[in-house]
Amino acid sequence: MIARSTFRTRKTSIITITLSALCLSVLLQIALAANPISFCKCVCGQEKSISPLPRDAQHPIFGGSSKACGACTKQYCLALKPDMCKGVGTGVGDELVTSCFERDSFKDQFIVYLFLTITFGLLGYAGLQPFLKGLWQNRQQRAYTTVPL
Repeated sequence: MIARSTFRTRKTSIITITLSALCLSVLLQIALAANPISFCKCVCGQEKSISPLPRDAQHPIFGGSSKACGACTKQYCLALKPDMCKGVGTGVGDELVTSCFERDSFKDQFIVYLFLTITFGLLGYAGLQPFLKGLWQNRQQRAYTTVPL
């Protein structure tokens, strides 16, 4: 009777430690993924330019402002490349189109890490399933032996 309770306690502690490590790794990935980088894309005719937007040092958590895309303007693009729109239309930037996007955002990284965690978890379970099934059958055979009449 004592051996069974020791086995259950040990099994429960292993499961608890494994789940705690899994939760900590997920939280760590969320914390690492919370630092998106904003880019400004400038398009004028066939000329294209993508440049990272400067970060606002005031934001304590993300390292950048959530309003970083507000800096992606025609003036910003023309300041980076003054001759970008030469030979296109009037040449003063009237045809300049700007767009802002984030790479490696929190949502994107979280989805990728969640997919990888689930995939490797299922592969690990599939690999260990025959071993665990054999252990379970051995345990059941030892626990329930037939009694001769």
